[in-house]
Amino acid sequence: FMKFHYSAFLYFSGILLAPIAVLSQELSRTEFGHPNFQGYWNNLYQTPLQRPVGLGEKRRYTDEEAITLVNQALLELDERASRLDPDRAPPEAGSRVTNQADDDFDEFPIGIARVNGEYRTSLIIDPPNGRIPLKEASERDDFFTNLNRSGRYLDGPEFGWAAERCLIAGPQLSMMFQRGLSPYTHIVQTEDYLMILGEYPYDARIIRINSEHPEHGFPKWMGDSIGYWEADTLVIHTNNFRDEHSYPPILSTETFEVEERLSLTSEGNILYKYTVTDPQLYTQPFTAEIPFTRMEQGRVLYEYACHEGNYSWGNSLRGARMQERIAAEN
Repeated sequence: FMKFHYSAFLYFSGILLAPIAVLSQELSRTEFGHPNFQGYWNNLYQTPLQRPVGLGEKRRYTDEEAITLVNQALLELDERASRLDPDRAPPEAGSRVTNQADDDFDEFPIGIARVNGEYRTSLIIDPPNGRIPLKEASERDDFFTNLNRSGRYLDGPEFGWAAERCLIAGPQLSMMFQRGLSPYTHIVQTEDYLMILGEYPYDARIIRINSEHPEHGFPKWMGDSIGYWEADTLVIHTNNFRDEHSYPPILSTETFEVEERLSLTSEGNILYKYTVTDPQLYTQPFTAEIPFTRMEQGRVLYEYACHEGNYSWGNSLRGARMQERIAAEN
């Protein structure tokens, strides 16, 4: 791996680094004449949602920088596959124990997201610093007090996040994140509907085409989504999210709205672009672009189940009851 060079890099990463250039002709189309998004897709890139602060407004990597990052990822992949030392020391007392073992079952992100010929330093492209424009903490205190209910006294399960309770385990819309959270997507399309199913979270989202939001709608998990065609781009507007669905790093309140744009590219891939608006949390809207590539023939999504392994939630509630007993005894 240390002698990995440019030609091998291009061969290995293949379509993950293919340029994304949106065209309006020679696209795969449905029987109704619209671009055909149906199938299985992934966005398995090491490109982060937010740009590292040290990169400032640097939006793109050079070819050489992209190669270096891929080489580093390959070395990490090799290290992860190596045998553990049976004589290694136990974790230090009080150290943080993570779910790293779970990641060993995920595909490891190697490639850099490339859009319009640019190896992107972040999925967020606006603001120019590639960061989520959260308001100052003083303006968000009330919201965070509610958001962090799970860190308070656990009177019951209703005090926890939706993800902790396995009500919906992941971002507000499954395509918004990358890497281990939601790299895999299944899309089914008809003339009047588009269905998006993520592997994690494993929830089916149904978008009504050429419809309207209800005049007296109510909050829903994943919000209320309607779409319309703007030439060969499907534009989707979603509002009426439940405020419990706030999921770091993209937080949300009842005023959270998302506009998404799906376009097919000359390579038959999807360029997914979305803009988030929530005046209670953000100083301005922010926009991200994510290229999705078609999964290899024969690969499918598998059901993600939350409750079967959700031991931590029961343990948290038992811990709260133990604190109650200790307090009563003293």
